[in-house]
Formats: sequence, structure tokens, C-alpha cells
Amino acid sequence: MECTRERLQKFLSEAGICSRRQGELWIKEGRVKVNGIPAMLGQSVCAEKDHICVDGKLIRRLPSRRRIVLMLNKPRGVLCSHGDPKFCERTVFDFIPKEYHKERFFFCGRLDKESQGMLLLTNDGEFVQKVTHPRSDITKIYHVSLQRAMRPEELRRMEEGIEENGEYLVAEKVCLLSSDDEESRCCLEVHLKQGRKREIRRMVEALKNRVHRLKRVQIGRLKMRGIVPGKLRLLNEREIALLFA
Repeated sequence: MECTRERLQKFLSEAGICSRRQGELWIKEGRVKVNGIPAMLGQSVCAEKDHICVDGKLIRRLPSRRRIVLMLNKPRGVLCSHGDPKFCERTVFDFIPKEYHKERFFFCGRLDKESQGMLLLTNDGEFVQKVTHPRSDITKIYHVSLQRAMRPEELRRMEEGIEENGEYLVAEKVCLLSSDDEESRCCLEVHLKQGRKREIRRMVEALKNRVHRLKRVQIGRLKMRGIVPGKLRLLNEREIALLFA
């Protein structure tokens, strides 16, 4: 019987040890071996025949299991990270209830430490890839409070794109939600499709302004409602479908 081959990072993700992107990083770092030979990015493997090891440990695919997707209202000051015992900082995984502690969770699109709002946590690495990959074309919506009001030409610049440190930062749409006068704080609604690191903060800083608060409120057509900071709830299949609608 012919063996079905698949990308190595896909196998690692379905084995429940990392997301695809993390798997790609591990391959580049030389931490993954196939049949005793350091793996290469883009390599295909046969899960039934090949011996695949990460840091010397043999990895086997997990049996099929129920996909779990949790929506967390991430508070400020909490890391999107599996944590480092040396620093003892609180991470988003500290909020996962005991009933799910046997599962390995990943986050779908990180929020930086000082940002808050809607964060999805799941035990399905393929789901992470589907939500975060640019091909999925999923819009994320943020409410952003700024130190000073933004002029119309500055809002247009965010939509047209700003080059910063060799990266092209651009918002799909920017709306003014509230503003008192040109010296007061204002609140924007910012729509993003790409997910570059600290993208909104970097755009705002390039325009000589500063983010006071940043909160993600929606992914796709799925909105965050009725969840106080630090709390989470299980999503049903209808709600998950709203991400891709």
C-alpha cells in the first residue's frame, strides 16, 4: 500500500506539539530530524513509515480528537506566550479552565502584552493556520484610543500604507469613532487583514502619535460580546463558521 506523504510542518501541527509556523521555525533551527537526518523546510514525510523526532523525542500523530476553540477577553499586561519560568509573568494559557488542562492549546494571532480583547485559543494547529494565513483573507477589527486626535489626512495615510523599517504597514479601513477636539484623545476603529508585529502601534507612532489603549473586538464576522476581561467561553460550530463567512 502506497504511503500518503504530507508536509513535515503539517504533520507536527497535527501531532499537537506546535502550530505550522512554529514547526517551520523548529525545522530551520535544526531541531527536527527525519530518520536521523536533519529535516529541511518543505520536506514531505510519511507518518506511517518515517521516524520523526523533535529534540531527540519521537513524535507520533495524535488520534482524532474533538476540536476546541475558546474565546478569551485578554486583559492588558498578559503575554501571548507559553511562558518562561524565570520571569513568572502571567500568560493567556493561565486562564484555561482545569477541564481542558490535558489539551495543548495555541493562540490564533497574538496580541502584544499591553493590548487587550478578543483572542482565540484552540487545540487544533490546522485551525490556527486557517485563521492566520493571509490567504484566508479574514479581517480583524480593533478599537484604538490615541493620545491626540488624528487629522483626516493621517487616517488616509494609514489606509494608503506607511513604510516603516522596511515593512509596508497598511490598514484595510480606518474610521473615527469619537473625538472632542484636536488636542483631545480620540478613538478609532481599525480594520486589518495582514498581521504584522505591533502593526497598529507602529503606524500610529510613525504619525507622531501614541496608542493609549488597543482592543480587538472582532475577527471575521465573529464579535466579542458579554465576556469580561480575563474570562473565556467555548465557541460552538455556528460561531466558528462566522470567522470565515
